[in-house]
Amino acid sequence: MTKIRILALDGAGSRAGVHARALGRLYGDDTPGREIVRQFDFIAGNSGGSIVLTALCCNYTPLEIAGFYDDPDTVRRMFSPRWVAYVPLLRYVLPRYSAEGKFAALREIFDRRRKVGEPLPSTINLRDWPSYLKSDVNLLVIALDYDRERASFFRSNVNSVTKSSAPPIDATLVEAVHASTNAPVIYYDKPAEVSGGRYWDGALAGYNNPVLAAVVEALANRPGHAADMRVLSLGTGTTVQPLTTEGAPPPMGKAPDNNCLFTWIRKAATVIVGDPPDAATFHAHVALGQRMPRGGAPVSNGNVVRLCPFVSPIWDLDPVTKKNAWRLPFGLSEADFLNLLKLEVDSMDRSALDLIRKMCDLWIADKIPNQPIRAGDHLRCDIGQDRFSEAAKHWHYIAS
Repeated sequence: MTKIRILALDGAGSRAGVHARALGRLYGDDTPGREIVRQFDFIAGNSGGSIVLTALCCNYTPLEIAGFYDDPDTVRRMFSPRWVAYVPLLRYVLPRYSAEGKFAALREIFDRRRKVGEPLPSTINLRDWPSYLKSDVNLLVIALDYDRERASFFRSNVNSVTKSSAPPIDATLVEAVHASTNAPVIYYDKPAEVSGGRYWDGALAGYNNPVLAAVVEALANRPGHAADMRVLSLGTGTTVQPLTTEGAPPPMGKAPDNNCLFTWIRKAATVIVGDPPDAATFHAHVALGQRMPRGGAPVSNGNVVRLCPFVSPIWDLDPVTKKNAWRLPFGLSEADFLNLLKLEVDSMDRSALDLIRKMCDLWIADKIPNQPIRAGDHLRCDIGQDRFSEAAKHWHYIAS
């Protein structure tokens, strides 16, 4: 049996270093990025995940990529703040960042790793990357077409059967990343302009977690091989609060929202760009014909592996009362938990990046749970593995 390995990298913002640290634990911190890319047949990235994908193609190691996101100056250059970003009242009304400045920063970071005998990475057309990688890997980057208001897929395989009859987008990989990372409204000052089109972040097309796009690409181009597919879906952290009506006291628990116009507006403005990461991964699990839970027994041995910090209170036995109660993960204070709930995708100060690093370290150490493919009662794992070590072990088992 020839296994078909698929990697999907979520959108991430400042948390994209979590991808790198997870890949470092799986494949080695100092492993050249191209060696990791060659482990896969299909790789999809959205937004921050597409930055990590491109850095791997440029042969950065996981440790080096994680270093980008440990350094406030590098994170700031990648976002490319405008003057508005430094005015507290205006930064929530006007665009904070320069799209052109971001594109220039991305080009500089990737071109820094030009390989002898190759052109600058920022000039390499997406369709040509497999030849430089010495691999038949299919690369997929997702954005939203600003004018058509539909998802756009930047593919290295211009002959993919999933492609429409329209000509493929003629772009470099770095241009695709620019399109995929261009969050709208209060973030970037204009859509990314690539090959005559205009684009926003792929999260607005419903692909913040691009795993289902990657699985569909594989199913269409390798028909009859669903049973051979092995999927690794990497996230960068999701925060969940049980409701206070479920017995979780504040700040662990969230009071039900009130029913008023302003709450409706806030929810409508945020949920449309939200892509609950477990939804796409669960759909991929089902699409590949994986086993479903029966009789309350969880499923932990499927061909889809989700690796993502799951920052949430844990329903556990209280040693004093001998009854189940909510508690925070070990090593995470109430202040840490509240700060992670409030953490913005464009956080770039030292304390925020240190908190992201702490979250990731606790997750890898099995202190913070791993996100289930599907969560059940009291946020327990119905499908998947609820510890990083278990998920990593299972990935090595099914992928080798």
